[in-house]
Amino acid sequence: MVLQEVERTLCEGCKRRRKEMVFVSIQSGKFIASELQLGRLLGSGGFGSVYEAKFRGERLAIKKLHQGTKNARAAQESFEAEGSILHFNHPNIVRSLATLTLWDDVQCIIMEFAGERNLHNVINDSFEELDRIRRVKFALDIVTALHFAHQQGLAHLDLKPGNVLVTSEDNCKLADFGCCRAVEENSKPSSPTKSNLTGTYAYRAPELLKGESPSTKADIYSLGICLWQMLTREQPYGNENQHVVIFGVVAYQLRPKIKENIAGDETYVNLIKQCWQAEVKFRPTANEIVNELQDMQSESLEFSNETKNKIENQHLSRICVSQVCLQIQ
Repeated sequence: MVLQEVERTLCEGCKRRRKEMVFVSIQSGKFIASELQLGRLLGSGGFGSVYEAKFRGERLAIKKLHQGTKNARAAQESFEAEGSILHFNHPNIVRSLATLTLWDDVQCIIMEFAGERNLHNVINDSFEELDRIRRVKFALDIVTALHFAHQQGLAHLDLKPGNVLVTSEDNCKLADFGCCRAVEENSKPSSPTKSNLTGTYAYRAPELLKGESPSTKADIYSLGICLWQMLTREQPYGNENQHVVIFGVVAYQLRPKIKENIAGDETYVNLIKQCWQAEVKFRPTANEIVNELQDMQSESLEFSNETKNKIENQHLSRICVSQVCLQIQ
């Protein structure tokens, strides 16, 4: 048993080293394009389509930008934004390895393969359990990624469940930095510059809907909507008209509804409300949320262990009672 565990650990270590060597080869640009084997389509968005690929036996993902889009300037901005995180190396962020031109002058982004599911798929799958422990764990993964990005002076600006990949190890990785912008680390808005990029309206902070300059706190608002969605497993604002929602959010502080009778999730619900505050200054920072979620995680695990022990003790009591009854008979 011990030998098998040692062999498994060594094997995993070899895989990690091989994977890192492949990543280094791609980042250095010292490879032939024909070595990249393009596979099946994984998903498609406004500016590009993502395909599975293989390079020297390692699975990768390649985003090919659409050619001839109506908003060519926005597509180019998105491509350049994705390139701004090439130096990022964080366990909860999908690694972008290279931006280059391949296959008849198509602009491409080569990324690590982080899985086929995203958080949106998990939320909408009735067979997927999404209890408090898993919700808090996912939230912690996401906000840890945000904290890292904010420390680098970047706001993601398009955080939503569809842009969070869930790996086979059940870890969340933040993806698609195509809308990201450079901002001040202290959460102050960046200097106003014209951008052709916008995020998804249901997750977009009210100050951005009003056309104000972004800050890292815009991501915190989006996080609040994601936390709500993991709790309720519903679509924010349902099928309400987009313009009605935007007007409501900006003018009347409209937010997705939270049921009053949610028991045992008061701290989680309170965090949601903190995140989607209308006033930017009242929203917590990513680092503050990390600390709060870590506390929640500890409490949830303690409660889970206590419940498990209680059930086991009850089971043992029943066995003991049964044995006594048999002896009396």
